[in-house]
Amino acid sequence: MNFPFLQSGFSDSKRITQYYKHEAAATLGPLRGQSALHTHLAGAVAGRLHAEGAPAHRWADAFGLAFAAPPWPIMHAFLGGDAKLVHAFTPVRAAMDACAAAEAGLTGVPDIFEHPRGFLDRFATVPLPEVITAGLGRHWHTDSLSFKLRPGGPGIDAAVDCAIDLFPRIRGEPIEEVTMTTSAYTIFAGRQAERYLAGERSPLSALLLSTGYPVATALLTGDLRVPDFEPPAIGDPARWSLAGRVRLVHDEAMTRDLLAATAPFGAALRTAGERALPWLRDFAGDDLARDFGAVDSLSDGDFTAAVKATPARLAVRLAGGRTLVAERAIPLGAAGPDTRLRHRSLVRRKFAAQGGDPRAAIALDDLGGLSAPAVAALLTRALDR
Repeated sequence: MNFPFLQSGFSDSKRITQYYKHEAAATLGPLRGQSALHTHLAGAVAGRLHAEGAPAHRWADAFGLAFAAPPWPIMHAFLGGDAKLVHAFTPVRAAMDACAAAEAGLTGVPDIFEHPRGFLDRFATVPLPEVITAGLGRHWHTDSLSFKLRPGGPGIDAAVDCAIDLFPRIRGEPIEEVTMTTSAYTIFAGRQAERYLAGERSPLSALLLSTGYPVATALLTGDLRVPDFEPPAIGDPARWSLAGRVRLVHDEAMTRDLLAATAPFGAALRTAGERALPWLRDFAGDDLARDFGAVDSLSDGDFTAAVKATPARLAVRLAGGRTLVAERAIPLGAAGPDTRLRHRSLVRRKFAAQGGDPRAAIALDDLGGLSAPAVAALLTRALDR
């Protein structure tokens, strides 16, 4: 592949979008979501070189150097302690070093992604090297971006939205049981965290990835915020008692909806076609893999109507005999029609809720056109609260 598009006259913004597509090329693999630390390499290199207006050859060298030793997290440390808090820093630092090294004249191999002994060979169960250059200038992965409005794991958002919707209807009545019906993805992620949970002594990483505690908190308080994962909130016995009464039920239709949506897996599955079936069998089982089958490539499509579906349905049985039900397929902030209409306002509201300067949030609207010094000044302003 050798990055021929780097010499083709495309703008830096198109190079940035194209380099983000390396993550899509590794979607069908063992690392995803917060454990896919290599995405920080791509984002940091692309962001810095775009801000510097670097020439095309430096992009190829910087990416070749940055991806020479991409990070692979140890999940026991990721979930069992606080290692996750520093995981993002290491690849960003490595990306900065790679950019500086490329500027100094060091070279990287130009086929680092697709070479038989390259990145995708190690980081993808089903490598999709064709995604990296497919639809150059037409496919914009930024159209499929989702924004996490509340803390929590990647599959819990819809369930938390449902819990917040139900909170006013509960009116303080004791909750006897919660049935959370959801996809295989959410159940898998929650079970990875379960073995590390220990009440108020639970590691933060496991707590964020769990299912019971976030849903119980939202049902009892009407929200889910950063302080809910800190003392004294995590020591609240009522939350843990209710978390223990959250029962998970797999729904095959929801797993099909998950797999059919553009994100987190659908675009990669459609591109891979029959190549994806072994990965799909491991993830969802033989029956769902057969149902999904091979589908058309995305080579002629785009992401302007992208959807991220991580569906969930909550049925809350109250002590008085009532059962309240709420269901959501696309979480608030996830890619979909609602987010496309108001993603700026959603993200600004989240930024301000965490103590950010609303004026800095407005200034970030022009981030793509700012110089490196302007970005540095804006970040200082945004964080200096």
